[in-house]
Amino acid sequence: MGIRILVFTLLFILIIGIGAGLFYFYYHEEPATKPILPETKEAIVQNYTYFKIYYPVGSRMEIVEKKVPGLMSPVKKAETLIKEYLRVSRELDTGIIPPDTDILGVFLSDDGTLYLDFNTSLKDNFIGDVADEYMLLKSISDTMISNLEIEDVVILVNHREIESIGGHLFANRPIKELLLELSGTGVHQ
Repeated sequence: MGIRILVFTLLFILIIGIGAGLFYFYYHEEPATKPILPETKEAIVQNYTYFKIYYPVGSRMEIVEKKVPGLMSPVKKAETLIKEYLRVSRELDTGIIPPDTDILGVFLSDDGTLYLDFNTSLKDNFIGDVADEYMLLKSISDTMISNLEIEDVVILVNHREIESIGGHLFANRPIKELLLELSGTGVHQ
């Protein structure tokens, strides 16, 4: 007799529990939620592009990592990257890049060469020796090649190839080629 009462009691509790659960899920309405503000929604969904920017400090390279909102085409990414490079150089006052240097345009060729067209300030106001010129070219090349799917970088000034930026190194060819040649002669490593 005691086992029957125990079984019926457990069955009764089980049936009541199932009934209460079904009642709750069937008749319960979720409270109205407040809509997410467009600014908040945009911040949540925003994609970012991450850059490693190399900048010269004396005879060595330092790296700054930047997070830029948005996904970009390769040319837009290159343009944003070189602008960030120039901005970081101004903020950190590296002393190698003239402060009024600006980018006029960016072009990516079919062979993977990136052309960076600077204003004349890069050449006209450059103050530095051969090591500074080398570090400038190396920092631009390292920044671009490490962040973009490109083969090499060519520097233009006012829409033209230039012989040299500071009069020490020939900059009228792809930078990677120039740096490989210089590393073979022991100028810098």
